[in-house]
Amino acid sequence: MPTEFGGAVDEELIEETITPNSLLTAGKEKYLDDSCSLEKQPNLIVEEPLDENYQLSFSDGGDIVFKPYLLANSALDNEIASPERQEIIYYTVQNGDTVSTIARRFGLTVNTILWANNLTAFSLIRPGNKLTILPYSGILYTVKKGDTLAKIAKTYNIEVEKILSCNNLGNSLGVGKKIVLPGAKKISGTSVATRATTNYTGLSVIKDLIKSPAIKTSGNKMSWPTDGHRMTQYFSWRHPGVDIANKSGTPLYAADSGTVEFAGWATGYGYSVVINHGGGKKTRYGHASKLFVSVGDEVEKGENIAAMGSTGWSTGPHIHFEVIINGKKYNPLNYIK
Repeated sequence: MPTEFGGAVDEELIEETITPNSLLTAGKEKYLDDSCSLEKQPNLIVEEPLDENYQLSFSDGGDIVFKPYLLANSALDNEIASPERQEIIYYTVQNGDTVSTIARRFGLTVNTILWANNLTAFSLIRPGNKLTILPYSGILYTVKKGDTLAKIAKTYNIEVEKILSCNNLGNSLGVGKKIVLPGAKKISGTSVATRATTNYTGLSVIKDLIKSPAIKTSGNKMSWPTDGHRMTQYFSWRHPGVDIANKSGTPLYAADSGTVEFAGWATGYGYSVVINHGGGKKTRYGHASKLFVSVGDEVEKGENIAAMGSTGWSTGPHIHFEVIINGKKYNPLNYIK
């Protein structure tokens, strides 16, 4: 399926779509339903005061109705979309923020945040950074010489009326003026040219199915689990591993020698492998497109055990790599080189 980035590799969004926090948010959405109630109990006596997070009222039929408003008092408030606005605002990144959580907080798409701030899916944001926040999902466009509303609308496949309704343009469309194009997507000319000139022979697909030879390794530390060092997500309390992105079919290597404990489909991880290295130490390799090992196989350090993919909870080809010691997950960057 085509991505919002129009297929441009340098704009490809690689992000795991499910986090513990988003699951928590989803679980609490049921409290927004006004139908949440208890069935009628004729002789009900309330002996203990209700928790402050609940509101007590009586329906017309005499039923006691509890309307939890936990969400309103929750720390998740800052992840709920803000009321509608018309102007561009600026947000200072806080500790724990990610592009995804900021986008959800303002009711925008992740791409809108990236495009408005000249970021890519591989950019890092840090506390103190200031981000441009558009009022709508779309792009921030700078008017160029020769532009007209009709030309801009046609280029980005949106209606002129939408541009007018979302911008205070007055009587002129001055060069250099920044306007919001609601619902528009960034256009990458390089990706169009690449698709038109590339000759697809099918050899790349066949290559992905062939197991690559083992890589040379040295030293006592675990080896890097794939080719390339493009990190898209780092270790944190909500993401207990590291994500390394590359093309589908890129070899995934055993970080150390051991026995394959799991090889197959796992919820969230997609096609994945778990290797037991002994002494309570294990490693996990997630989101593969193809597995080259089976449970019980003895593998050597640097052996090609799988091919990179985007299976499970993933939106782009990468490996989710974990280091597990005695059942606890640690930052893999402390163990691999």
